[in-house]
Amino acid sequence: MDQRPNGVVTFLFTDIVHSALKWDREPDAMRRALAEHDAILRRAIEDRDGWLFKHTGDGVIAAFATPRGAVDAAAAAQRELPLPVRMGISTGEVEFRDDDYFGPALNHAERAMAAGHGGQILVTAATAGIVAGVELIDLGSHRLRDLAQEMQLYQVGGDGLASDFPPLRTEDVVPGNLYRPANALLGREAHLAEVGKLLAEARLLTLSGVGGVGKTRFALELAAEAQGGYPDGVWLVELAAVSDPAATGHAVAAVLGVTQRPGKSIQDSVVTALAGRRMLLLIDNCEHLIDAVAALVDKIVSHCADVTVLVTSRESLMIEGERIWAVPSLSFREGEASPAVALFAERARAVASNFNLSDEAEAVAEICRRLDGIPLAIELAAARIRAISAGQIRDRLGDRFRLLTGGSRQALERHHTLRHAVQWSFDLLTPAEATLLCRAGVFSGGFDLTAAEAVCCGGDVLAEDLLDLIDSLVRKSLMSVERPAGQVRYALLETIRQFGEEQLAAMVEDDDVRARHGAYFAAEADRLFEIWCSPDQHLAYEWLEREMGNIRAGFRRAVDAGDVDTAVRLAAGTGEMARFCLRDEAAHWAAEVVDVARAAKHPRLVVLLTWACSNAWAGAQLEAAKAYGEEAISLVGDEDVDPWVWAFIDLAFIAAYEGEVERALDYISRGAAQPTDEADLLCLALKPTFLIAAGRQEEAEALVCDIQAKIEATRIPSLIAVHALALGKTFAVSDPHRALASLEHGLEISRATRNRMWVNVLLPDAVALQARIGDPIAALVSFRDMITVWRSSADLWIFSLGMGSLVVLFDQLERWDEAATMRGTLDSALQADALIQDLPEAIAHLREVLGDDVYESHYHHGAAMNVHQATDYAYEQVNLALSRHED
Repeated sequence: MDQRPNGVVTFLFTDIVHSALKWDREPDAMRRALAEHDAILRRAIEDRDGWLFKHTGDGVIAAFATPRGAVDAAAAAQRELPLPVRMGISTGEVEFRDDDYFGPALNHAERAMAAGHGGQILVTAATAGIVAGVELIDLGSHRLRDLAQEMQLYQVGGDGLASDFPPLRTEDVVPGNLYRPANALLGREAHLAEVGKLLAEARLLTLSGVGGVGKTRFALELAAEAQGGYPDGVWLVELAAVSDPAATGHAVAAVLGVTQRPGKSIQDSVVTALAGRRMLLLIDNCEHLIDAVAALVDKIVSHCADVTVLVTSRESLMIEGERIWAVPSLSFREGEASPAVALFAERARAVASNFNLSDEAEAVAEICRRLDGIPLAIELAAARIRAISAGQIRDRLGDRFRLLTGGSRQALERHHTLRHAVQWSFDLLTPAEATLLCRAGVFSGGFDLTAAEAVCCGGDVLAEDLLDLIDSLVRKSLMSVERPAGQVRYALLETIRQFGEEQLAAMVEDDDVRARHGAYFAAEADRLFEIWCSPDQHLAYEWLEREMGNIRAGFRRAVDAGDVDTAVRLAAGTGEMARFCLRDEAAHWAAEVVDVARAAKHPRLVVLLTWACSNAWAGAQLEAAKAYGEEAISLVGDEDVDPWVWAFIDLAFIAAYEGEVERALDYISRGAAQPTDEADLLCLALKPTFLIAAGRQEEAEALVCDIQAKIEATRIPSLIAVHALALGKTFAVSDPHRALASLEHGLEISRATRNRMWVNVLLPDAVALQARIGDPIAALVSFRDMITVWRSSADLWIFSLGMGSLVVLFDQLERWDEAATMRGTLDSALQADALIQDLPEAIAHLREVLGDDVYESHYHHGAAMNVHQATDYAYEQVNLALSRHED
């Protein structure tokens, strides 16, 4: 067109999705496709009087005098384009100078485009409000990157245009686990701007300061402000409940969903998983684990160029590249108008709604000055307003904090400021309250009333007074109440907990209280182990997730103190339960204490050996697993140990993975013949799976049908899931719809009871059947959901079953190069040929269609990947396959 649009202009932005990957994999094909892409876009734009005035890599920017012209051009191009292209359209008043446009409309169009997916056309409200005769789908209001206000977005619809897309890529859906506290952050606005610039420049920023100065609260706000700059999200790791330095890496890994790889430390596994991620990692409360945190963060900063680490700690990490910003106290020098006074007033009104600042403003300002503006100290003081006046609080400070009345300003900012604030609150307690507070310091991650009765009662703390004492501590803000899922739990602020724990350490009763803590959770582990083997299995999983901090603390104390019985009972009670929840740390405890259990001839030795075997073979340590398993079954029938026969199952799986299917069938048959299995039926439920692997179809069908009613009658969720797997494998060929229905029944039960491992064992077979009955899209979507779990567990059984089934699916989808590559990745895990029915045939077919040389090339490429790399590769290929099928 001759006239370039000016004044009010509608802009069209386009971009090819996954273009870099396409250039890397198929440069010649991409070159041809891009030429066609450019021709189609130019024709569509110019035919509707648009001006294509700029190319942006693999996209274009065009200007139109009318919004209808822009929308029609975008729709026409989408119907012809050979590549997945996302598009954004917005209208606004602009300036034109130096052959370019300037104005917000360009930014809005670009941000709208960036939120979309291949094949999608998004328009802003500025365009939607003035365009007529166009089908627009309202997608709601969204936060777009770098835009201050939310923006209403619409999707263009019509014949020949795709309509179903994933959620928009907007700031509304941000990866990570960051939360923002309900209370507003007071008096930190200037600090946020200053430190925000530091965070943008630094790879490692440590927020230091005395306890209670507000490091965590400030870090949460700072991270929330910055999260738009991190595509892979902001992830918060809270270390307050972790007391063992050796558990630091596991705590970080649990939040990030990272698996510990065979032959690697948990720290190295974390670093490997983070390589290439663009994310902000916020590690909170590090001072008690400073050396372990420093070592891990040093590795992350050194090897993960796109990961920024934000740390809160009372002292710096003292490693290379660290930037330190000391979090100051709240300003109190403005007197009654200061942020410190505003905080006191807000917290005081929360506990006494009739509190009037104007009546006691002078006293409150003095309190804040004497407490040096430290937020936690101010909050503790304000909590006393329910019982005494601000003037009385001020007068008590003079008696309790002599260090605050003299010396330099620097001295007032030291740790002693807060210690004496806490000491003051502690000294106001009755002897029974003080004793309870100290004893409660042994809990990690909170506790309920029953746990408090078992651990904290005795001496000054009478059982009949316990609830009143807890209520008193809650009212004094020294203990908090939480109500997860309708349950009531108690917790201490970490500074208070540490103070109580320090006081307890100086008491004669310290060891006794800690021993009671371990013994209580060992007894709970015994009790929940029985529940885990019952229809109420979900209660055991919920307990494990809820009490993991206490279980860990009890186990570590027992190991360190040589308390064999407590350590063994905790490891035995939680071992396989933890594996089913994909809680790798607790799943490995059995191997850690099996030697001392053997020496002590502990009655739970067979259980420990079984869990040690199970976790060893799931980590591809087959020789160690066989040793544990054989020892376990050698003790079956010994009246001095628990009659546990699951080791037969583990040995059967090991034999199958080693290609000895008949030996596997022999193990599972021997297990099913044991008297114990007549009660729990697990070996019997799995036997049809091994019969199918051995090619004995008729026997499998007869058995799986014969035992179905008996297994369903137990109502034990994991047993029903096991039978669902066996039934799915048995009828996969002869009656795939029946097989899929059974697998979906097992999946539903496993999801409902939080049995994450069996969800991921059943899914590969369900996916294979979805593909077989002609629903590859559903199969791919299921796989995408499953692959995300592979990063959260070190269980290579899950990985191998899933990856083996993915090879079969990609062979069926004629994505043979990728299938051969994925086959090679199984060398990093466990060979699944015997347990995935169609895998041997798929491998033979891949060799036939690719030829041996090409197949081997792709195979070796996959074999060179570690499990994390293979997981990323599989996820990428599933997404590409989905986009191709959706197009």
